[in-house]
Amino acid sequence: MSLSQKYKAVFANWDKEVFRDIHHEDFMFIRETELLTLDDHVENLDKLALTTNFLKNTQNGQLIHENEYVFENRWKEKNEMVTVVILIKKGKAWRQIVNRVPIDEAA
Repeated sequence: MSLSQKYKAVFANWDKEVFRDIHHEDFMFIRETELLTLDDHVENLDKLALTTNFLKNTQNGQLIHENEYVFENRWKEKNEMVTVVILIKKGKAWRQIVNRVPIDEAA
């Protein structure tokens, strides 16, 4: 099963520990002006999964590209186009960065 398929499966049936397990122990989420550790990222996603429609939004995402080193996914969320790029190490998410662009400014 590819990493994008693992993400899709855990987002369809949320499980915090399964989500943690698809991430490399050295995982870092790069956000605008800060870096989040694996623990921070798991806690943030768990909160979003339990209190918002975030997981539903990601299920409508489009896989742009995936190979053994990287995958890119994109979806619409409210008035933004969201692009996620994940670098893969040993089959797990190792680094992640997200870009949000207003839909009216998206190419």
